[in-house]
Amino acid sequence: MPNKDIPNESKLPVSLKDVNKNYKKPEKRNELVPNEKYEKIDSDVGDLVKLGTNGVVYVAEDAFPTLFQTTRPKGGYIFENQIPETDRRTQDGKDYAHSSSVVGLLDKKSQEVRDTEKQAALQYARDSLINISDSDQAQTMRRMVDSFTKKNLPKLRKERGKKYDEVTGERPKKGFAFHHINPKELHTDPEDVLNPSKGINVNLNNHNDIHRKNINDENQLKEYIEKRNNEPENEE
Repeated sequence: MPNKDIPNESKLPVSLKDVNKNYKKPEKRNELVPNEKYEKIDSDVGDLVKLGTNGVVYVAEDAFPTLFQTTRPKGGYIFENQIPETDRRTQDGKDYAHSSSVVGLLDKKSQEVRDTEKQAALQYARDSLINISDSDQAQTMRRMVDSFTKKNLPKLRKERGKKYDEVTGERPKKGFAFHHINPKELHTDPEDVLNPSKGINVNLNNHNDIHRKNINDENQLKEYIEKRNNEPENEE
């Protein structure tokens, strides 16, 4: 099940909106597939796929039987066991998956299945999600997120609430700033970017050293901090 009990401290408010059902419909790759199958995919995508105010497209677990051309129990199994936990979320009592995980899995299964009718349906479902993600509606939302993020990034140091260098424990110096424990250039979750619990406050010399040493995730940062704190006091 998605993590329901872990509070999200991100300053980016997230709610899920209905997608515009006039999104561009994909190519029907196999004309021998009954049109009712394509229409069922269109219907479920229109009703059960949502656009988050974080710019991310989400797919409800209830859509999995149709998208993956399977039964409801097997759709539930796919959601629980083949979608990474980090790509699942619960919103307003319903379980959703990040569309990128769903797209990747649909693509994988469409390449592996040998039933040409099912292959065409999986491809159609995959392409429907891609088209929604590329839609004007989604792009407009992402521009809004970008603007909101730029306004709020400078507030993270204060929101973090730590008035000392979290690498060395030193007092703040000129250039004291917030550093993301998972650099936003590599870890692009828009909620994490504005989450003060997903970073540390550091002085400029340590901030530069972290980037110079190519620290790229929170585990590497933890090792870096431990190493720094085990160095002799006269070493910088």
